Amino acid sequence: MAVLILTSATVGTGLAAVSVQSNVSTDAGERPSVAAAAPDTTAVTAPVSRVRTFVTDSGGTASAVATDDLFPSAPSNITATQELQLTPEERGQITVVQRYRVPERVAELKPQLPTAVTVTGTNGFAKTSGQTYAWDGNTSTPSITFTMQVNQTRDLKGPEGARGRYLFVDAGDWALVQRPSIPTSWSWQGGEPVGISREVTTAGPGYVGEWMAYLGAVETHERTAHGQQFRLVVPERATLEESPRAILDSLAAASDQLRVGDRDERVNVFAAPTTTVGWGVRGLQFGNRDMWVRDAEALDTAENTWLHEYVHTRQDYEAAPSAKWTMEAFATYYAALLALEQDHIEYDEFQSSLRHGTKDPQADAVLTEPSTWANAANYLKGSLVAGDTDRRIRVATDQSRSLQAVFSAMNAHQDTVDGRTVFESVGTVADADVRRATVTYASTERSPDVWSQADHAAAFSSTPARVEIGFARDSDAFGVSGPYRTETVSGGELHVFTAETLTVTGVVENAGDASAEYEARFVVDGRIAGSESGTITPGERVRHEFTRTFDETGEHTLAIGGDEVTVQVFEPAETMVTDLSANRTELSGPGAVRFTATVNNSHGVPARGNVTLRGPDSAIIDREVVLGPHANRTVTGVARLQPGEYDFTLGTADTLVVTVGTGDGSNGGAADQNGEGGDNGDGSDGGTFGFGPGFGPATVLVALLGTVVILARRRP
Repeated sequence: MAVLILTSATVGTGLAAVSVQSNVSTDAGERPSVAAAAPDTTAVTAPVSRVRTFVTDSGGTASAVATDDLFPSAPSNITATQELQLTPEERGQITVVQRYRVPERVAELKPQLPTAVTVTGTNGFAKTSGQTYAWDGNTSTPSITFTMQVNQTRDLKGPEGARGRYLFVDAGDWALVQRPSIPTSWSWQGGEPVGISREVTTAGPGYVGEWMAYLGAVETHERTAHGQQFRLVVPERATLEESPRAILDSLAAASDQLRVGDRDERVNVFAAPTTTVGWGVRGLQFGNRDMWVRDAEALDTAENTWLHEYVHTRQDYEAAPSAKWTMEAFATYYAALLALEQDHIEYDEFQSSLRHGTKDPQADAVLTEPSTWANAANYLKGSLVAGDTDRRIRVATDQSRSLQAVFSAMNAHQDTVDGRTVFESVGTVADADVRRATVTYASTERSPDVWSQADHAAAFSSTPARVEIGFARDSDAFGVSGPYRTETVSGGELHVFTAETLTVTGVVENAGDASAEYEARFVVDGRIAGSESGTITPGERVRHEFTRTFDETGEHTLAIGGDEVTVQVFEPAETMVTDLSANRTELSGPGAVRFTATVNNSHGVPARGNVTLRGPDSAIIDREVVLGPHANRTVTGVARLQPGEYDFTLGTADTLVVTVGTGDGSNGGAADQNGEGGDNGDGSDGGTFGFGPGFGPATVLVALLGTVVILARRRP
C-alpha cells in the first residue's frame, strides 16, 4: 500500500491532484508551476506478490512476482541477487545487475525485466519475447545488466504543497529509488522442489529496504518497541531537523499508542535529503514497511509527517472508492492526535488542524465520492470526520472504546472495505446514533463542528480499551501434528501436507485503561472457521488455540484479527520398496514363509504409500506406510505356500524366487494376511510395522499417493 501525504503549509489552503510520471530525467532542483485545484488522484503502488507452483514427484514449475522467498527450506534453490549501482555521469538513471546462481536440477529459468529498461550486457541469457529472457543452460551463474530511469515526479495542481516534483530521484552522486521487481519463472527435474531466494545489495554504500533503496553513504539508527524494529536511515547528504533519537522515540510511542493490528516486524524509515532536491510531497509510504520523510520535517506540528506515514504502515485493508477517504483521513487525524498525546503540540494547534475541514471547498466534499475531493478534502474534511467519530465513540461508551476499534475491525476485514463496512463497524463499536452521525458527515456535504478543549478533555481524559488481536509472537505459535510429524513451525514457512493438522495460537491483549468485550475470529480463506469471545481487563493477555486439518492441496490464507499468513498444502511424496527378502526361499514341502519388505523415502519431505504383497490366495502384506524425509521402514507378513515355484516382485527390489517341494514341509503355521500374530514356526511373530523417529521441518513436494502391489505368480 503506497500513500502520499499532501498537507497544506498555509492555513485555509489545501493540496489537490497528484499524477505520477515515471522515467522523467529533469533537473533535481526544478520547481513546477501551480495550476488549478482538482481531486486528489495520487497513485503509487508497489508490485503485488503472486506465486504459482506445480510440483510433482518427478519435477515441477513455478513463477514468483514480488516475493523474496519461495520454498525456503528446499535443499537447493535458485539465488537471485540484484545489485543497484549509481551512474554519476548519467543523472536520472541507475544500473542494475541481476545475477543468478542456478542448481543442477533447474531445466529452465526466465526472468522478465521491467518495461523501458536498456539491457547493456548478458551472460547466459538470450532474449525471447518482449522483456523476457531465457537461460541457455551453459553457466550456473548467469546474469543480466541493464540501466533504468528511476526519477518519478508529480504535477501539483493546488495552491500549496511541498513545492517540488520528485517522489523518487537519482541526483547523480546519490539516489532514493524504487527498486525494480523482476518476475521470474523456472522449472526443474527431480522429486524435491527448487525454490528461489532473493537479496538486493548496493554496489557501494547504501541501504535497501523492502521496496525502497538509498544509494550513497548512510548512517542507520535502530529501536525495537512493541514487536517492531524501527530502522532510521539517515543519508550523509541529509540534515535532520530532529535528532534520530527523538524521531525513534516518537515512532516507538506511536507503536504502543496504536493497537490496531498489522504490525510489521520491521519498519524502514528513510530521511530524504532536501539540499538539492525539490520533493513533490513531504513523505511517502511505499510497500508494506518502507517510508521516506523529508529531512526538514519537524515533530512539533499537527502535520507530523513522521507519524502520518507510520500510520499508513498500519493500514492493512483494501478500500473501495466509498471507503478510500479513510486512508488519508485516519493518517492525518492520528498524526495530529498522537502528536498531541506525545506533547509535541498544544490543543489549539490540534484544533486548528481539524478546522480546515469546516471550510469551503473541503467542507462541501462528499467523502464517499472521490470525484468531489477538491483541495485534498479527503485529508482535511476526512480527518475532521474521523476525529468527530472518535470523540462520539468515546462519549457513547464512557471512554471504554475509540476509533481504534473501528480501525482494527477494518484491518481484520477479509474482503474489500467499503463505506457500508466502515459505518457498520462504527455502529458495532458504539451505537446507532454515532453511526448516523458518521454516515451524515461522510456521505453528504455537511461537516461537523470542531469540539472545544473542554469537550476534548471530557472525552479523551482516560485511555480507552486498546484491544489488539493477532497471532502469538511466541516460538510455538504455529504447530503441526499428524501422521508424519509433531512439531512447531515458523509462521514464515508454513508448508504442511494433506492429513496434517495446523494449530494456530491467537493472542488478545488490552493495553488500555478500560475493560472491553472482544471476539477473536479464526478466518480461513475469508470464511470464519472458529471464534472465541469474552471480556478482557486492562493489561490482560488471553491466548486462544485454533486448529485446521487440510485434506486437499493448495494455498490457503489464515487470519486472526489483523494478522494473516499464507499456508501451502501439498501431497506427500510416494514411498518405494527397495528390498524384499524372505526367511527362507526353499522349502521341502508346504509351509510358512516370512517376507520382509524395506520401504524407503528418498525425498526430503514426508512420503506415504500402500504396500500390498499378495500370495496365491490372499494378501500377505497390506499396509499404508508413512515416512519422514530420507527415512525407511520394514514391514513383514507370513504366508503358507503350497508346492511350486513363485516369483515375487516389488518396487525396485530384486525379484525373489521361492521354491516349495512336495515333502511334508517344516512349518505348518497358517498365513497371517495382516502381517501380525500367528506362529510362523521359525521363532518369529507374524510381522511388525511402526513409525520411526520424528523429523525436522519439511520442504515442499507434491506427489500422487502411490500404491505398490506385489503379485506372486506360481510357475506351472
